[in-house]
Amino acid sequence: MSSSLKLLAEIRQSSERRPFEVLKLSEPLLNKGSISQAGDDVWLVYEQVFIAAIDEGEIDVAKAVLEILHKRFGGSQRVKRLYGMINEAVGYPDEAKKLYDEMLEKDATNVLASKRLIALLKSQGQYSIAIQELVSYLDTHGNDFEAWLELAHLYLANHLYAQAAFCLEEVILQQPANHYFHLCYAEVNYTMGCLDIALKEYLRVVELSTDNVRGFYGIKLAADRILDITSHGAGKSRDSSHFKVENAPQKATLERLSQLATERLVAIYSGTNDATKKTVEAWLKL
Repeated sequence: MSSSLKLLAEIRQSSERRPFEVLKLSEPLLNKGSISQAGDDVWLVYEQVFIAAIDEGEIDVAKAVLEILHKRFGGSQRVKRLYGMINEAVGYPDEAKKLYDEMLEKDATNVLASKRLIALLKSQGQYSIAIQELVSYLDTHGNDFEAWLELAHLYLANHLYAQAAFCLEEVILQQPANHYFHLCYAEVNYTMGCLDIALKEYLRVVELSTDNVRGFYGIKLAADRILDITSHGAGKSRDSSHFKVENAPQKATLERLSQLATERLVAIYSGTNDATKKTVEAWLKL
């Protein structure tokens, strides 16, 4: 197997799209006909190239690949989904939706059709309907953390923070070692005013990602805000009326956390230019 095919396989296995890179790697394979070296994975490669072409707006490439897949698999459900995607790309959303609806009529559990329908609704700004479809989808596919994450994003777009937090909890249950999901959960809780939960999650972020700037900023913000509230009382401190603290660490612990976060942030920015470092240090003193 060529190095290009190996790289394409690695991209597929990582669940990344990286469309520009996929097209660059696949172009010589398509031109020389050496894509067949992929063996049993050749059809996965074609599908990968098709999706990359759609992402990059290379509609002619997508159509050429789709013709190859259609000749091999005819009107299979998977190929129908690709026809739906190309209809979306060229500006025929109604035709795409019709295809997805037909697929779901034949098989209500069709994951690919469900996800494309939800993506289409989202792209059209029909967030409430997209949320309903995602909730229905998750009733059957509760172990799909990506769907939970997408639902969280839709809730956040509609300022439904409590619902988004619930979705992120489901994501973390399935992906506990991913610092990004803990960071999202921390930031949603901070926005809702749940400072003790936010602080714990920010600490988890820097445990999993030791030089995470947003994580250390979050620790400092949450610790300082809790100190402010516990010192003056909720509603009396500046901008703190909507914040809630149920299980606050001791004052000495909060002060130490704030100090350590400040030290780590200064250390992270120590390699930058003087102006940036001074700006960071000035902000941390506020």
